This record gives sequence, C-alpha cells and structure tokens, in this order.
Amino acid sequence: MKAPLLAAALLAAACTGGADGAGSPRLSAMPSSFDFGNVLPEKTLQRDVVLRNVGRAELVIKDVRTTCHCTVVGGYAKKLATGASTSLRIELTTPALAGPLAQTVTIETNDPDQPKVEVEVKATVIAPGKPAPR
Repeated sequence: MKAPLLAAALLAAACTGGADGAGSPRLSAMPSSFDFGNVLPEKTLQRDVVLRNVGRAELVIKDVRTTCHCTVVGGYAKKLATGASTSLRIELTTPALAGPLAQTVTIETNDPDQPKVEVEVKATVIAPGKPAPR
C-alpha cells in the first residue's frame, strides 16, 4: 500500500519540478555590482544590468527600488519567460561634493528562493583638477 503512494508522490514531484524549486522562476542579475571608479561631480553615468530568468516558470518583476533619488532605473520587461532576459538601465547622477558614493538597486520578483536581489552601484566623486583619493 505504501509503494503506490510513494510512486505517486515521486511522480507528482517530477511533474511540478520537485521540492527544490526547479519548477520555479529564478532571477540572475549580471553584473551584481559595479563601480564607476573616479568620476567628476554633477555628471550622469549609465550602466545596463541584464536580468535573466534562469528558472523554469515565468519570472515577474514586481518592483524596482533605489536607495536615493539620484539612481534612476530605466525601462525593462516586467515578465520574463524561461530563458528570457531584459536590460535594466541604471543612471547615476553624481553629487556636487567629492567623496565615495554607494547606492543599491533592489529588484523584487516572484522568485521563491530569492525574492529580492540587490545590485550595488559605487563611484568615487573627485574634485575637478585634484588627484584621486588613495
């Protein structure tokens, strides 16, 4: 009696992708962080991050947030089929004051294993005509 129940449970797990989330969406963000290096004040910098669904179900991008208003996220697809990708454009407007800068872009999805993915954005603002800090 137990053998047919075990076989049915194994068959159901195989059809749904199993308990390990193999039948679920999964977000890959590349690069997961980047550094613009030494930059001048009050400049707008851009970088694209590729978001890819490496899972086995549709990935839904629910929300994209930033840690301040100086980081602007451009257009991107809100739903990704298995294997599909989209570009997320990040714009960073550097402040007038010199110094290190670190911002975070948080991507919220329906990925059950990692519902929030963070992309770290860094730069060092240097004063015009001055050497970069060491």
